[in-house]
Amino acid sequence: MKRIVQIAALLIIIFSSSAVFGQFDTEGTDTLENQILYNKQWTFGIIAHSLGLGIQYRTGKRITFFKTRMWEFEFVSMRSYKQIKIINPYFANSRRYVYGKVNEAFFLRGGMVWKKLLNRKPYWGGVELRLTYAGGVSLGLAKPYYLYVLYFYEAPGGGYSYEIKTERFDPSQQSWDDIYGRAPFTKGMGETTIHPGVYGKIGLNFEFGKRNTKITALEIGAVLDVLPLGMTIMANSKNQIFFPTGYLTLSFGKRFNKY
Repeated sequence: MKRIVQIAALLIIIFSSSAVFGQFDTEGTDTLENQILYNKQWTFGIIAHSLGLGIQYRTGKRITFFKTRMWEFEFVSMRSYKQIKIINPYFANSRRYVYGKVNEAFFLRGGMVWKKLLNRKPYWGGVELRLTYAGGVSLGLAKPYYLYVLYFYEAPGGGYSYEIKTERFDPSQQSWDDIYGRAPFTKGMGETTIHPGVYGKIGLNFEFGKRNTKITALEIGAVLDVLPLGMTIMANSKNQIFFPTGYLTLSFGKRFNKY
């Protein structure tokens, strides 16, 4: 979370500087000074959160001067805070993997978001601040995590040979030195399971720039995904129900009127 806050501060400085230099733009149309009110908007965003990455799409309209209502759709990866990548040091070219991991986790979210204007940009541009809060349906997707596992055999005439098999993690049989590495991501795609739930979100949205029709915004906040039936990522954390994360979203988009 500390890293996300540091990135947010850096991006705010960068975009604020861009807004200052943007004052020298000589094109006079479509500025905040013209006070044009645009009712429709859409944005596309890139998400970095405390346990993964994702993408976002929002579309909606202004309800009042101070409030905007939008639909949002997000797809994010989800790690466990317990997972650590390791490598088998006894074999050359072994692959990094997470010991104890049983599923790759992803969340597909769809819901409604409200944005409330807290501080409007001055007519020359700058930063506009909004409070955002959202909620909706969250589908947890669990794809089995496969490993390359080493099996040793006594060879004829003495000595040993080994065979590499593709398997899921089994805590009762596999130790870390028996694992060669992670299998390809595509292995197990057809075994993905769906875990329905809900999510809630709250954040602050900082919008930069001088032009009303173009949106460049940075949003920082927190999300809670709740899966009533649970979902397992690590073998020692079965049926995890609550998935809290902090997030940072950089988004770009457009405002327009449709007559």
